[in-house]
Amino acid sequence: MLGILRKDLYDTFLIPKNILSNGFGYLFMFLFAYLLGPNYYMMMVFIMLAIPATSVMVLQAAIEQDESVRFDDVLLTYPISKKQIILTRFCGNLIGILLNMALSFLLMLGYVYGGKTTDIRDGIFIWLVGCVISLYAVAVFSVGFYLLGNKKGTIVYVVSILIWAFLYVILRFVAPWEKILAFGRWNLLGIAFAVAIPLLALSYWGCLKIYEKKHS
Repeated sequence: MLGILRKDLYDTFLIPKNILSNGFGYLFMFLFAYLLGPNYYMMMVFIMLAIPATSVMVLQAAIEQDESVRFDDVLLTYPISKKQIILTRFCGNLIGILLNMALSFLLMLGYVYGGKTTDIRDGIFIWLVGCVISLYAVAVFSVGFYLLGNKKGTIVYVVSILIWAFLYVILRFVAPWEKILAFGRWNLLGIAFAVAIPLLALSYWGCLKIYEKKHS
């Protein structure tokens, strides 16, 4: 399992094409945030939308490389079960989430202490919301990539992100936030996290069944 994980992380962070795309993506995000200044709305967009959207990057890079060299055909000859393969891929995505959490935390600190956009308590809440959203992103998009493959999965992924962004803008103005927040935003965050855990387990089960069907 460790070998697969190292290979997937290599595909994601050390292949020149991915180094450039990931590096420029994060650099552009931080630069754009700096140029926009202490904008509270854009702070939420970056931390709760843009960064969580990249949480599935380890799986996407791994599937892309696997399909290009038909690595699955070789991998299935190793003394490792399909369950272990899928579990390793989920662990890779969790490492991607940890990286995103670190970067978004730095961005949050920049908004709080550099831009004076909000206070640290509110900044931490927004950061935690982004972390929970990352778990949902991994759960949903992992199934999409296993079901559709890299090319079709990437198209659906991009379209989903655009729809997600559109709904985010719309809901910001039309959702009954006063009634929703009456439950307490920290309580809602706790509920969202509690739901994310079984959703990840269900996603793992779904990905495993898809993988087993494709390689039966």
